[in-house]
Amino acid sequence: MRLAGRRALVTGAASGIGRAAVQRLAAEGADVVGLDVAATGGVVADVRSDDALRALADRGPFDILVNAAGILRRHDLLDHPLDDWQLTLDVNLRAAFRLSREFARGHIERGTPAAIVNVCSIESFTAAAGHVAYTVSKSALLMLTRAFALELAEHRIRVNGVAPGVTETGMNASLRADPVRSAALLGKIPLGRFGRPEDQAAAICFLASDDAAYVTGAVLPVDGGFLTQ
Repeated sequence: MRLAGRRALVTGAASGIGRAAVQRLAAEGADVVGLDVAATGGVVADVRSDDALRALADRGPFDILVNAAGILRRHDLLDHPLDDWQLTLDVNLRAAFRLSREFARGHIERGTPAAIVNVCSIESFTAAAGHVAYTVSKSALLMLTRAFALELAEHRIRVNGVAPGVTETGMNASLRADPVRSAALLGKIPLGRFGRPEDQAAAICFLASDDAAYVTGAVLPVDGGFLTQ
């Protein structure tokens, strides 16, 4: 119950890592509001919209913000539609910037501490074929995490991220269902299994808690050792 008495807003809360984060934060004692374009029992809103920003004021204040919303559109580089490029950057990067900035603004005005956790990716560190917009958005989210951490440290607002490896979500379900591609990918993971959303949620909860009180600007790989190779 290390988050008892705290309130958290989690985007992308209807599925995958976002949903697992909602469950883990609540299990640790937090009062959690989920935000997603799909119904979550929380706020139904597009993370890119002003409705998402209004949720910070209308349902807040929150002590913790988890930016877990994200999309992946697979295209070969030369055929990548510009609309999908822009959509990916808007959801994965611009939305996190807008929400984090407004979240921080409120805490600076109140003079209260807070924590932001961004869901980055192993593709914040390394590229993957067919993922150009996703890779760019997630590498930029890593630097957004560090830039926010630098400027907000004096206000006692910590900003960190997790970098999930291949995690069992709908985003990669077709890949994992292909025996050949799945086996090849597992061969690159020293721990020998795909991640579970709960693995990511545990790391998110740690970074949001006082156990990480002296941690800011960090992006923690939760990848089974993928990035060691």
